[in-house]
Order: sequence, then structure tokens, then C-alpha cells
Amino acid sequence: MANETKQDVAVVAKPRTEVAESRPLSMFSPVEEVERLFDRLMPRGWLAPTAWNWPMWGAFDEMLQNVRVPQMDVIDRDKDILIRVELPGVEKKDLEVSVSDSTLVIKGKVSREVKEQKKDFFRSEIAQGNFSRSLSIPAGVESSKIGANLKDGILEVILPKEESAQRRTVEVK
Repeated sequence: MANETKQDVAVVAKPRTEVAESRPLSMFSPVEEVERLFDRLMPRGWLAPTAWNWPMWGAFDEMLQNVRVPQMDVIDRDKDILIRVELPGVEKKDLEVSVSDSTLVIKGKVSREVKEQKKDFFRSEIAQGNFSRSLSIPAGVESSKIGANLKDGILEVILPKEESAQRRTVEVK
């Protein structure tokens, strides 16, 4: 051991590099992991054209907010199905209710003109528009006996059920 020489060992510290924190794959489903990687590679903002700042989008958004679809209730009763549709300002002459195969179609037209004249100004507003609403008629409805009535802005369409399709109470023994 007398001949042994000690070699000095120099420990050189390597510069520390930051390692991105990675989560274990078990925390994400495979779909979530792919979506996360895709978002890092290509952010989804470019996929939303409505987010683009085009001058025309403001007017287009306002126009879409004024589009109105009539609200509808469908009520299944014992002997018939009642459909109530909200149609304020629609007159009978501007309304069409039709049945084709197994589809009920309600079409209408709304036109309104408001004029206001005072000493200093004159205002005239004209609003026009068409609407259409359709729904599938369930089997067991007698389409030849369908009736409709418009009163106070509410259209009621009555779809009478066939005898075999009417609801019956079954006695439990």
C-alpha cells in the first residue's frame, strides 16, 4: 500500500438544467392527453372564426339575436296531443298549418310598421320576417281530424289520437 498514490478526484458540478414538470400519464385519459398536447402544439383560437375581429361580425351578431323561433309546448293528454305555439302579432291570414306524412309544419309571416311623427322628427320602422317550425307527429294520430285555433297570439293545434293509441288505466291485481 506504500506504492499507492492517491489521485485527487475532482468533482465537477454540471450546470443544472430545468426539467419541465410532467404529470404521470395516469392522471389523464388518453383523449385528454392528446388534447393537452394538441393545445400546446396548436392553440385552438384559430379554429374559432367567430372570434376573429372582422368589422362585419358586429352587425351579423345583432341580426342573429333578432331571429326568433316561436316557442312551443307539446302536451300529451289522454285522448289527444295539444300543441301550443306562441305567435304574438301573427294574424290568421299570415299563418299556415300543414300535415305531410308524419310531420306537422307551422309557417307564418310577421310584418309590422310603426310610424311616429311629432313636430321635430318623423320615425318609421318596418319589420318583416318569416318563420317555420316543424315536428314529427307520433304514430297513432288521426291526421284527418287535426284542428287548429289562433286566439290572443297563441296557436293551439289538437292532434286526436286513434282509439288504439289512447291512454288507458290498467287495473293492478
